[in-house]
Amino acid sequence: MSKRNTSINLSDLAVQLGAVDAKIIPTYQVVVSDAVRWKCRFGCKNYGKSLMCPPHTPTPEEMKRLLKEYKKAVLFRFKPDSKSLVVELEKQVFLLGYPNALAFSAGPCKLCEDCDIEAGYCIKPDEARPSMEGCGIDVFETAKNAGYDMKVLTSRDQEYLWYGLLLTK
Repeated sequence: MSKRNTSINLSDLAVQLGAVDAKIIPTYQVVVSDAVRWKCRFGCKNYGKSLMCPPHTPTPEEMKRLLKEYKKAVLFRFKPDSKSLVVELEKQVFLLGYPNALAFSAGPCKLCEDCDIEAGYCIKPDEARPSMEGCGIDVFETAKNAGYDMKVLTSRDQEYLWYGLLLTK
């Protein structure tokens, strides 16, 4: 079993890697809801077009079971052009001695022009991560639980930040 480097604060690490900010929360503060996944199904043009989005991602029930296996989560905000940060943070936390570190991104995967859903596997598994929303995570409620003041944008011209989530044991 690998020894963990506990001298590194995981929220500080997220910021060092490019996050705007980050907060460590207990996993019981991560809210999972069937309604979020339904919103993907009836409201997102990317539904069914990527293996990182529903119906190909874990269901809310699977996500709830998974969260019970973890103790804490790092919820972090990042600029839209920094989606690779999610995977890099997972990798760095793994190397610090957290072998079960698991990251989730936000929104649809845009790594490939067209996802080969028929093949049934991702050709870039080292870069792609499922969307939180696609797994039923209510990002608004989870962010609120972490102390973020998240608001619905009323225009596509407004600046925004993405959220990422990293689970650790």
